[in-house]
Amino acid sequence: MIARRYRVTALVVWPGLPQIWSGQVALGLILACVFAVLMNLAIVSQWVYVRWFDADTRQALWAITASLFAGMAAWTVVWAWKFHPDKFQVEIEALYRASAESYFLGRWAQARDQLERLILLDPSDTEAHLRLARLLQRTGEIDLARRVLDECRDTPRTKTWRWEMDRLAESLVAKRTAEVPEN
Repeated sequence: MIARRYRVTALVVWPGLPQIWSGQVALGLILACVFAVLMNLAIVSQWVYVRWFDADTRQALWAITASLFAGMAAWTVVWAWKFHPDKFQVEIEALYRASAESYFLGRWAQARDQLERLILLDPSDTEAHLRLARLLQRTGEIDLARRVLDECRDTPRTKTWRWEMDRLAESLVAKRTAEVPEN
């Protein structure tokens, strides 16, 4: 069976597809749209409106389009080989266990560091974001917990954790209103 991270490299046929498939939807859509515009402009200048563009402009459009395609294809292969979260799966699982143990032992700073390292390895990890937000709430950093929860809502598996995120958001609002002194 082919590893999941190498399947992404099959999507190099169109710049932006690997990023969309990997959960980086905004970046992927931007890259795909830029490539589509450049490709269409190169095709139109070459075969449809030939008289509107001189030969140097047509060549430049093709060169830019080919460079973008080659660059994105190369980056996708390098990313899948070096930086894909599946490559760090053993370390991620160890960090999950260590952060849970630190949390249960009351070592908040250590658990926070471990969860932040976990998120650095896999920014699309919904559960790690949620755990970090819960930890920040517990330590009284409500604003930071709110920001982490907002980041959590942008991760791919938000539907699975929707109920938990809503409960955490409600408790953050309740804690925030309890802390605000009345004048």
